[in-house]
Amino acid sequence: MTAAFTSRLPELEATLAQALPAAVRAMGETAVQAVRTQMMTGYTRPVYNTGALHADVRCRAEGASVIVGNILPYAPAVHDGTARMAARPYLQDGLPGGAEAMRSAAAQVLADLMQHP
Repeated sequence: MTAAFTSRLPELEATLAQALPAAVRAMGETAVQAVRTQMMTGYTRPVYNTGALHADVRCRAEGASVIVGNILPYAPAVHDGTARMAARPYLQDGLPGGAEAMRSAAAQVLADLMQHP
């Protein structure tokens, strides 16, 4: 007895290749939210004055990776501290706390695309 098998691997690979950028974007957006939450609730004093630094937290996808950070020139002083101000490492502290949410966001995008290619 023999059975015929038709591989759908090429179709699956194409769907995953299409889904990867969306999954990475979802992870990045979730990471930004985790960092912003850390800025507001993770320290005795919120990392918030005018709102510019909070609004400046952004993400950029690079292949299968996402980069989260700020571009404002004073961001390193706030994050790393100075001789006159204690460090409040909101990126370093916020990203690990958001890891499960980031994984879930990416998994949801992939699951949605697999169900509705």
